[in-house]
Amino acid sequence: MANPDISPSRPGPIQSIRNFVDSLAGRLLGLTVIAVLVGEALVFAGALAGFHEQWLRERMNLAQIAALALEVSPDLEIAESLEYELLTNAEVQRAALQRAGERVLLLEDPNVVPTEPLVTYDYTQADEARPFWWAVESFFAPPGRVLRVLSRPRFESGEFIEIVLNEAPLKRAMNEFAQQFLLASTWILIAAAALIYFMLTLAFVGPMHDLTRAIERFRDKPEDVSIAFPRSSRGDEIGRAQRAAADMAEQVRNALRQNERLAALGGAVARIGHDLRNMLSTAQLVADRLKNSEDEEVRRLLPRLERTIDRAAGLASSTLKYGRADEKAPELERVDVAVATEDAASDALGGFEGVSYRGDIEPRLACVADAEHLNRIVVNLMRNAAQAMVDHDRSDKTIVVRAVRVEGRCEIDVIDHGPGVRENLRARLFEPFVSAAPEAGGTGLGLAIARELTRSMGGELELTRTGAEGTTFRITLPAA
Repeated sequence: MANPDISPSRPGPIQSIRNFVDSLAGRLLGLTVIAVLVGEALVFAGALAGFHEQWLRERMNLAQIAALALEVSPDLEIAESLEYELLTNAEVQRAALQRAGERVLLLEDPNVVPTEPLVTYDYTQADEARPFWWAVESFFAPPGRVLRVLSRPRFESGEFIEIVLNEAPLKRAMNEFAQQFLLASTWILIAAAALIYFMLTLAFVGPMHDLTRAIERFRDKPEDVSIAFPRSSRGDEIGRAQRAAADMAEQVRNALRQNERLAALGGAVARIGHDLRNMLSTAQLVADRLKNSEDEEVRRLLPRLERTIDRAAGLASSTLKYGRADEKAPELERVDVAVATEDAASDALGGFEGVSYRGDIEPRLACVADAEHLNRIVVNLMRNAAQAMVDHDRSDKTIVVRAVRVEGRCEIDVIDHGPGVRENLRARLFEPFVSAAPEAGGTGLGLAIARELTRSMGGELELTRTGAEGTTFRITLPAA
């Protein structure tokens, strides 16, 4: 019985909300709402300050109009009833005018008991920011306050007009204004946030979502040529990222195709190398038998034949070992550089008569490395240096290893006084099967393996100097 297809379960509503919040679109929406809210708060504060000042100035104007009406009234009784009505309509307890240095009482409600202290708002001496703070103060002030407001008169000459009024009507008017503003601004907020979010999504989030989706699919199946990366003509960072991702995908696919071909070629070479080693073993047995030959010509050519067979067998073994790529992962630890280089010199220079070693190591210098890997790297460099100097006519055949700490790195220079690397080999020196001394029997794999080992430990191996005065290779590793 066939197993039913199991489709991936869809996330629940809570998980969907979390995914949206963590996404670029969700964060962009949150930033949009925050930006609109901050803008609305700033607009509301300015509008509230304007409403606060306008409401108080209207009360001043009504009080001044009431005073003018009383001045032209011929009947005192009518004037008294009119005064009360005008004060009630203006919501003012008392009004006075300062004129020519004299304070004139215009209106006063006799039923109101004077309250002390009064909260004074003096618009005659206020700067631009003071009305804003007065509005905030009135909006959040406790009930029961009485205000004393001063301003320039509008309808007649005078230094200033002064009114005294209860703050409660002002607070009610401000609360109603705030509610109306909040209702209107909420719809504006929704419309503005939706518009901004839609435009930003269209311009940024959508392209980034498509690019991210293509990268994720490419990560899971890089060989699938149906995965197309968006490539636009945009000149901003998103357009550059799209084009760079498309170029990267093409380069990775080309590298994968090349690796597949190299893998197939490597398998064929491994089989050929295995058979070749068997053939060389047979040839070695025959060469051993030829040692007993009485033919002088055979005896003369036999050493050359043995060297050729040994070189061919070494090349086959090195090729197979390099092709397996089975180097163990480095075990990083603190390694004393002076001790490591001395051990490497002892291992490398045993068969090279006349070649010596001299260390110029910074005291107590240590690096973070795999001790075995570092030994193999330095031994390889020293053997190459010894081979370059052993048959050279220069008298100084000393290999110098100089090591110092530089900005958290450990730089180890292996210096020889040989003839230098030929110019046509310098650019390809670290490529596999490129040998700087093929006449010495080199397979061309030593430097390639040494650089690979150095990079596996987070370092680098490079040729820093070469010429008639000698050659310097530099190993750079993290300092301990």
